[in-house]
Amino acid sequence: MKTTGQEANPRRETIGLLQLVGQSLSIGPLIDVALFLGIVASLAGAVGPLAVLLASLGMIAFSLVVAFYAAETGGAGGVGDYIARAWGPTAGIAALGIYVLSLIFSGAGGFGIAVGELVTNFVAMYFGFDVPWWAGAGLLALVAWWLNLRGAEAATQAQLVIVSVSVIPFLVTAIAVVVRPEAENTLAVFAWNNAHGGDLFGALLFCLLLFGGFETVAALGEETSDPRRNIPIALVGTVSLTAVILVFCSYAGTIYYGPEHVAKDWGGVIDGYAVIAHEVVGPWAAVWIRLAVLVDFTATCIGFSLAASRGILSLARRRLLPQALARTNHRGAPAAAASAILAAAFLFIAGGLLIPSDRRFKTLFVAGTAQALLLVLVYTGLAVGALRLMRRSPSRQPVWRWIVFPAAAVVPLLALYGTFVPFPDFPERYGLHAGLLTLCLVILWAVWVGSARAGHVVSGSQTIAP
Repeated sequence: MKTTGQEANPRRETIGLLQLVGQSLSIGPLIDVALFLGIVASLAGAVGPLAVLLASLGMIAFSLVVAFYAAETGGAGGVGDYIARAWGPTAGIAALGIYVLSLIFSGAGGFGIAVGELVTNFVAMYFGFDVPWWAGAGLLALVAWWLNLRGAEAATQAQLVIVSVSVIPFLVTAIAVVVRPEAENTLAVFAWNNAHGGDLFGALLFCLLLFGGFETVAALGEETSDPRRNIPIALVGTVSLTAVILVFCSYAGTIYYGPEHVAKDWGGVIDGYAVIAHEVVGPWAAVWIRLAVLVDFTATCIGFSLAASRGILSLARRRLLPQALARTNHRGAPAAAASAILAAAFLFIAGGLLIPSDRRFKTLFVAGTAQALLLVLVYTGLAVGALRLMRRSPSRQPVWRWIVFPAAAVVPLLALYGTFVPFPDFPERYGLHAGLLTLCLVILWAVWVGSARAGHVVSGSQTIAP
C-alpha cells in the first residue's frame, strides 16, 4: 500500500446510480422486516402498518432535506460537510466525529457480534454442527475490510447483488399472504381508531429508527459520477423503496396473524416473518429468509464500514486525526482507515468473549441504542440546519420546501424523544450511556481541534464557508 499524499483523495470511480442504491438500500430494510416489524406489532397491534406508513412519510420528507445538502456539496466528509454548511466548521467536525463513531458502534461492533451468533444458529439449525460465534464475526470483519480495500465500486456492487437476491423471499411471502383465498384484506389496519390497535405513538417512534443509515451513501460523493444529481436521487429513491417494502410486509404480517392476535403472535416470535414464509410459501422460503437476514447484516456492516472509513479519511487528511489514517492504497481506497475499523471490530469481538452466551445477541440492541442516539442528533442538526440555510436565501427556495422541511424537522426530534422515552431497560440502557459518553468526548475533541485549526473544514476536497 502506498501513501498518495497528505491530502489524499479516494480515486474517482464511475460509481453509478444503481451502486449508490445498493449502498443505501443495504442498510437494514430486510433486517427490519425479519426481526423488528414484530416489535412494531407488539407495540401497535393491529395498527402496526399505520405506524410504519406514518414513519415512512416522515422519513421520505427527511430524505428530501438530506438531498438538499447533497445537491450542493459532494465530499467524503458526507454529513460533516452538510453540517458545516449550516452551523460552521467546528460543528461539522463534531458531527462527522459523532457520525463515524455511530457507524463503528454498529458496523464494527454489535452488528458483527450478532452476525456471529446468527452464523452459529443457522449452521446448527440446518447443518447440525457447531461453529464458534467469533469465527463468523471475524470473517465478517475481514470481508468488510477486504471489500473496502478493493474500493467503493466493488463494495457497492456486492451490496447491490446481496440486496437484490435477498429481497425476493420477503416479497414472495408478502404477496402469497395477500392473495390467499382465505386472506382477510382490510384497510382497517391503517385506521388510528382500530379496536385492536395498541401504542401507535410508541410504535411510530420505533419505526423512525428503522430507516437510520440511508444517508451513508453521502460519503461516496467523491467516488461517483455526477454526485450532485445521483446521490439525491439515491437518497430519496431508496427511502421511498424501503418505505414500500416495510409497509407492504407489515400489512402482510398483520393480516396473516390477524388484527386480534398480531401483537402477541408476531410480537412474541423473534423471526416471525420466517415463520410466515415457512407456513405460507414453504420451508425453502424460511431458509432463504433466515439466510437473507444473515447476508443482509453482512451488507449492512460493509456499508457502515465503507462510510466510516471515508469519514476517518476526511478527518485525517485535514490533520484532525493522525495523518497516517489518510493513507490510501493503489486503488485509492482508504486502506489505513479500513484497517483501523478492522482493529476496532476485533476489539469488539474480544469484548464479546466476556459476555455470557445467552446475552451475546443483545449486543445488537445495545450497539443499536448507542448508534440511534448519535445518529438522531446528527439528523436533528441536518434538519434544523436546512431551515437555517433556507432563511439565508428565502427567495431561492421553492414553495414546497417551506412546507416539507419544517415538517421533516419534526422527524428527528420525535426519534430523539423515542430514544429516551421510555428509558431503555437493561441492557439497552448501557448503549444509551455509551452514546452519551461518546457525545461528550467528541464535543470536547471537536472544540479543541476546531479552535486549534480555525478555518479548516471537514471536507478534504473543498473549503465550505460557515
